[in-house]
Amino acid sequence: MILSGMLFLMICVSVYLKIPYSPVKKHYWKAIERFTDEYKLSTNKIMKKDLELLPEVLQKYFIKNGYLGIESISSVRFDFEDADFSLGVNKPNIKIDYTVYDFVKEPTRIALIDSEMYGIPFQGIDTSRDGKGFMKGVLAKHITLFHEDFNVIDSAYLAECLMHPSLALQHNITYKQIDDYTVEATIRKNNEETRGVFYFNGNYEMTSFVVEERFCSDTKTYEKWSALVANYTVINGINKPTKFQGVWNYDSGDLIYFNSNGMKISYQ
Repeated sequence: MILSGMLFLMICVSVYLKIPYSPVKKHYWKAIERFTDEYKLSTNKIMKKDLELLPEVLQKYFIKNGYLGIESISSVRFDFEDADFSLGVNKPNIKIDYTVYDFVKEPTRIALIDSEMYGIPFQGIDTSRDGKGFMKGVLAKHITLFHEDFNVIDSAYLAECLMHPSLALQHNITYKQIDDYTVEATIRKNNEETRGVFYFNGNYEMTSFVVEERFCSDTKTYEKWSALVANYTVINGINKPTKFQGVWNYDSGDLIYFNSNGMKISYQ
């Protein structure tokens, strides 16, 4: 009887872990729904006069890549499927699905990671809001592996702000052009500040964003960090990157910890 009961329990647990339901996912999508309502903005056409507030290199970037005349938005959504994700130096890679929302009204970024570790589902939520960051990872839908808080504006939010003029034009971000193909950006919120540098090629496609110091949860130290984009493709009239890599630039060498060839960008 005991053996039969244990076997039945194992079957029930296995079935539960396989079904799509997840408390983490439910929490994530409720947060997205709440932020979508809270941060809803009216829309208007992005005109050349709007872009005149930006440095010349950013004006050329948005105009040459087809953003002129599009509708302003309230948020940008990024979808990555089957991206390669490294668990750390000399650690294995796993496949993940990764969904990100960047909101315009306030510098808010909320991301969902959905994966498996040794056949067991793993989900995580990464939130940056009001100059603070929150990270939570859950194994088997209910076992919290980590739950950390930071006083920082996520560098990833600033890295993604050129994916639509509405993000780039928000009042929390200031710019300083360094040369014809380089611009420094600084975002501020609630006495927190994050700064990085955007680099562009001769076609005024953004190729990378570099932060000199970003906290690395793997090493528990501040490290140089880069976001690399490539494989630009014209989608609905806009020239967008479809490849994204997140890189830790350690003194011992670079670690590409996030690698996706299928980045999809949509607007809401």
